[in-house]
Amino acid sequence: MGMPITIDIRDCNDESAFKPTFDRLRQIDENFSTHKKDSEVSRFAAGQIAESTLSSELKEVIKACREAEVKTGGYFSAWAGGKFNPSGYVKGWAIAQAGQAIEKQGFKTYCIGAGGDILARSDSDFEWKIGIQDPSDRSNILNALSISNGAVATSGNYERGEHIINPKTGKPANEILSFSVTGPDIIKADILATAGFAAGKKSLELVEAVSDYEALAVYKDGSLVMSSGMSKLVA
Repeated sequence: MGMPITIDIRDCNDESAFKPTFDRLRQIDENFSTHKKDSEVSRFAAGQIAESTLSSELKEVIKACREAEVKTGGYFSAWAGGKFNPSGYVKGWAIAQAGQAIEKQGFKTYCIGAGGDILARSDSDFEWKIGIQDPSDRSNILNALSISNGAVATSGNYERGEHIINPKTGKPANEILSFSVTGPDIIKADILATAGFAAGKKSLELVEAVSDYEALAVYKDGSLVMSSGMSKLVA
């Protein structure tokens, strides 16, 4: 997936338990990587294969991307860069798939982190402490969230440069430094984080309209602005 992935399965002492999860992530990378010319998504984006012949998983992702574009008022688009690139959706979806692979083995308390997105699950009172990184100083944590069952997704340009396009303008989004979203579902949180970063100073109102999700925006002057319920989640 072109990014570091960390998995913490609480009370698991058997390294072999991680293999099915990483095997699933490698399979997703083979099919959905936009950096591999022979991946299914790259061949589809290049017009080499028709949509009608795609795998059921890629058809599912395309459908979900179209629905996300509508639900975010066009601020999330897998077609913003001129050709199909579902990376903004696939990252969260891949993490969700990894979580399913872990749970199939009977583990219920775990945490998965990939490229600024985190899925945390617990079947007890155990809470995971999730730090939100300072985009101006990656060694600094701005805030920490206490999460038993939920997700945190962060979008910004500080790791990979200006790679998020505002579909409304067709230009790189750069009004804010970073945008973090937390809520029950990693896929939805990831979509909202990408859409919110693209929306810039309209980001918080985008998330405020969605039940059970909260957000934190870091502005260029270093100020932090939170959605109405975010302060309750800060550890």
